[in-house]
Amino acid sequence: MTMNSSSARNKALSTIEQFSPQATSLISYQSNGRVFIFGPDTELSLCHDFASPLTLIRIPVSSTSSDLAAGEVYSLDQRQILIEGYLGDFIVQLVDERDNIEKLQVDIILDLNSEPLIKHQILPPGYLHRKLDSKNLAEIENELLDMVGEFEKPKFFKYNPDICAHSVNGIIGCTNCIDACPAGAITSLGEKIEVMPFLCQGGGTCATVCPSGAIQYAYPGLADIGNQIYKMLKIYREQGGEQAIVMFHTEESFPESLMNQQETLLPIQVEELAAVGMDLCLSSLAYGASQVVFLANDEIPELSLEKLTQHLDWVKAMLSGLGLNPLRASIQQDISNFTPYQPEKTIEAALYSMPDEKRRAIYQALDHLYQQTDGENEAVDLPAGAPFGSVTIDEKTCTLCMACVGACPGKALQDGSNRETPEVFFIESNCIQCGLCVQTCPEQAVTLTPRIVFDREIRNRSRVLNQDSPFACISCGKPFASTSVIHKITDKLKDHYMFKTTRAMDRLKMCEDCRVVDIVQDPTAMKGNFDPLH
Repeated sequence: MTMNSSSARNKALSTIEQFSPQATSLISYQSNGRVFIFGPDTELSLCHDFASPLTLIRIPVSSTSSDLAAGEVYSLDQRQILIEGYLGDFIVQLVDERDNIEKLQVDIILDLNSEPLIKHQILPPGYLHRKLDSKNLAEIENELLDMVGEFEKPKFFKYNPDICAHSVNGIIGCTNCIDACPAGAITSLGEKIEVMPFLCQGGGTCATVCPSGAIQYAYPGLADIGNQIYKMLKIYREQGGEQAIVMFHTEESFPESLMNQQETLLPIQVEELAAVGMDLCLSSLAYGASQVVFLANDEIPELSLEKLTQHLDWVKAMLSGLGLNPLRASIQQDISNFTPYQPEKTIEAALYSMPDEKRRAIYQALDHLYQQTDGENEAVDLPAGAPFGSVTIDEKTCTLCMACVGACPGKALQDGSNRETPEVFFIESNCIQCGLCVQTCPEQAVTLTPRIVFDREIRNRSRVLNQDSPFACISCGKPFASTSVIHKITDKLKDHYMFKTTRAMDRLKMCEDCRVVDIVQDPTAMKGNFDPLH
């Protein structure tokens, strides 16, 4: 390593030691050491003499036998075990075939079965899944003892329901965070979602997959870690460093020997790798990194790695569209095969600070990279599922009912009916491709196309997707609906028994005020029973 590179990196990394993320609220646990243990009889028989304050409740699952050492022992007796909760507040339910339930409240779970009863890739705090024998008995006992007492952890997330695209009017749209959470901490509450803070362990995948930024990683926040990277790369350049490689890693994954092998490597330790999304990846490149690497080890949940890989595919498509080599962003699982990428083009570093809003950060980085490249492509198609894209409306089937506008959580689709001509407008920068417009449209006239528009002016410009001539009330002449809506309504109701007469059909072509007046004056409609004086 050259003296310049060594000095530049050391001074750049020293900024990380000074980093202090903005504080977040804390989640508290209280555990008194009441342990529920279930598994094969042979392993359960070893668990009987643990140190105080541990108290044991045991259920053998391989038989109905309760021939164990003294203590609190329950017979499973063909009952089903259901477990929910977290450290200090687990509820164990023993349910028989008649749905009779026996409930136990415990602080800690020790699951000795070959496969854990709870199937989430990240088990709840206080849930241990272990293989037990006489050799590791003391080790497991110490693990249990370490779970007794009062504990605190940061609240890792922030949730803004106002921009959540989960559901509108009973129609489910985005379920990305629910599907991606490896801890099973996110559930649907109808229109919105709920994150259980006691189950959330900061996996961060929810924030990465959220298309709107409704869920954000809170500790550290996006602006905190983004500005840390900005400052680190700035000092690295000022000290003569070149071709910086930003490598995101967790505490367990980074091999120190790699520092000596790669003189331009700048490691960034994060709580969870999957919490680093397109926003930080693209911003690191905009801030002057020649390459961004995600160092994934065996500790990352499979689901999180799958989502991270999907997002890197979108980033690579964007880089290709910008004329940049997609090798600038990669996931590295086998570090022995790591080879630095030698960029064919130098990107002048951006000098702006990091915003705390996900989509703004992504657009800001793309705008800078677009300015630094040839700008040959105004837009580029993205793989399926990407949270950016266009909407098209089939003018032949759309009646401008505005259902899509009412369902759009990002205000990408907007109602232009307050103008002289009924219209649907679209602002592409607001579109998160959640699909609620597609599912809401009664005419199946809406289609999504995932893509990214690099030109900021075009991306932010409002454009008309469909328009129609206004239909004027045949009585007073006031425009009150689009022509296509009236034509569709009259066509659907022409054979209905309530609209057999010409006068009844004509009421469909009146505004609501004139319609009321006409129906009151129509003796056929009121059957002669209407008296305006009574």
